[in-house]
Amino acid sequence: MVRCSIAAGQSSLEPRANLAAVNLDAIGFTANTSKVPELPLTGAFVFPDAWSDLDRFTALLRAFRDFGINAVMTESEHYDAAAIDAVHELDLRFYAGIACFSDHAAGFREIEARPELWPILETGERRAQMEWYVGLTPTDRRHQDEVLARIASLAKHPIDGLFLDFVRWPLHWEIELRPGRRRPLDSSFDRATLTAFAAAAGVRAPPDLETTAAVAGWIHAHHRREWVDFKCAVVSDFVRRARAALVAARPAAELGIYVVPDIDGLTEPLTGQRLAELAPLAEWLSPMLYHNILERPPSWIGAALADGVPMAGAKTLPVLQADSNRDPAVAADWGPDMPIADWREALAAVASRRDLAGLIVFPGTSLIGNGRGEVLRAMVSG
Repeated sequence: MVRCSIAAGQSSLEPRANLAAVNLDAIGFTANTSKVPELPLTGAFVFPDAWSDLDRFTALLRAFRDFGINAVMTESEHYDAAAIDAVHELDLRFYAGIACFSDHAAGFREIEARPELWPILETGERRAQMEWYVGLTPTDRRHQDEVLARIASLAKHPIDGLFLDFVRWPLHWEIELRPGRRRPLDSSFDRATLTAFAAAAGVRAPPDLETTAAVAGWIHAHHRREWVDFKCAVVSDFVRRARAALVAARPAAELGIYVVPDIDGLTEPLTGQRLAELAPLAEWLSPMLYHNILERPPSWIGAALADGVPMAGAKTLPVLQADSNRDPAVAADWGPDMPIADWREALAAVASRRDLAGLIVFPGTSLIGNGRGEVLRAMVSG
């Protein structure tokens, strides 16, 4: 999902919410105290700074519930037991999240300590930082094992489930797949990954190819199918191991995966996310339908769902962008101003469907104090 600041401990799922700008003190209404129906799932993503003040967080949760929210999604390196309890006390579900192949939320600490994790582009150059993002090469077994250990530790908390984020090959897709952009460069062609590919695919580059760019060009020209299959296998195999780690620690926990929507047929080859392989491994597949960040109209959401739903089926839990970034201190580009009419249209794209698991609001705090929460409530109650 969209991310921005790289302060230690911050969520790696999306840009820091300007929680101070959310007028929680104005939430003086009496919230609906009836339990929200468990299905369909209606989630709200929050940043971890949302629970830095438990009283304000509780007020936010009550507002969410009044709008028809029945689940809270987040992503952090550390979790507060009191915050999870507050969610459950209001009969809401709590879904944690973990960044798999990106360490920007930790200030690029791992990639600086282990430069072999830096993705190498098809040009032979290091992938440059774009906004807050670089990504990590996903083939490194040591890093994979560290993520799995974090999943096992995280699952000791009383979470209802876990969403895998950045479980893909490097791509700042929200920016790189905007209309009019040139095709993003493929990665990672680092030495360890090329060795793993050669072993997995049973192919070996000609010895006269002396540069990484030449090897990448040869793979694209002669073994593109094997290369894409290899990339997809790396992601699917890791998700399979992640599920095993989660279920071993918390058998009843549900697994979700944030996936990049198909855009111009580029998503699977670049990210290695093959929905047909991922769908059997998780309870939820959540396409990140950030139409405004992608600089596309809300009508694009319907087309994106038409591409993904046949493979994910009723496990499809789309993430909808509720508003653009209005905090000048946040550097991430969320696209142009997003009028509330766009939010209504985005919701309408999913409201009439009966083949979805529900939806997730991105970010949840965008529902407060501007009429957007009321628009959601009307859809859920209708």
